[in-house]
Amino acid sequence: MKEILTGLNGISAYGLYGAAGFLMGIGYLFLATRIKSEDFEDIVYVYIWAAIGAVAGAKLLYILLALPDIVRSIGSGEADLRQYLGSMISGGFVFYGGLFGAVFAVKAASRYFSLDYVKTLSLLTPAMPLAHALGRAGCAAVGCCYGRETRMCIGISYADSLYAPNRIRLVPVQAMEAFADLVIFGVLVWILLKRKDGHRFSGIFERYLVMYACVRFFLEFLRGDSVRGHWGLFSTSQWISIVILLFLGIREISKRNLFERE
Repeated sequence: MKEILTGLNGISAYGLYGAAGFLMGIGYLFLATRIKSEDFEDIVYVYIWAAIGAVAGAKLLYILLALPDIVRSIGSGEADLRQYLGSMISGGFVFYGGLFGAVFAVKAASRYFSLDYVKTLSLLTPAMPLAHALGRAGCAAVGCCYGRETRMCIGISYADSLYAPNRIRLVPVQAMEAFADLVIFGVLVWILLKRKDGHRFSGIFERYLVMYACVRFFLEFLRGDSVRGHWGLFSTSQWISIVILLFLGIREISKRNLFERE
């Protein structure tokens, strides 16, 4: 069992990994735009918009999911509004909120800079799991989004985490998701670079959604943190994953039926 010392406080350590993920995304975009003969400067502007949208969306969904607990705690006198506002600002993000926020920002930025939305989103898509992998590494470093208690030899424990239970062996679910994100990144880059026809930018984002939704659905069963919303049998993120897969599946079937009729 490996014991982790978080060292820096949670905010600064997580911010460090987040900044590293952002910069690695820029590095990927530099190479991708050179290979695909696209304008790097325009794509980076959109990428910055997407990063802002991701942070805003992730924070907003976190607040919406935590709202019932906030209202209940304030109403019962367990905590005051100032305390909760401080905790809302200092931490708490939900990935799917960030994903939707980023896509909305890409749409708005593409329109503002008069860029092709599908092409722009497709070029940006591999940067999402790459940055997310570094974000999950940050989670592993500070102990947030931790896994269930386990007896497996691969379990990790924390000595001084502000988020995870300390000195208890936990499933390294953050590291598992980071690895899955890197695999998804590699697959997306391979698909994007091997295409040379008129459809080279189509379906990249949809493939990312399918791969990540499947990964997230199963990894949620290994999560041990409770502050992420639960509805019946599944967590909020699992329900969102199910909706994404159903929506994309129905859309694909509809497209094929329409093609066969024509």
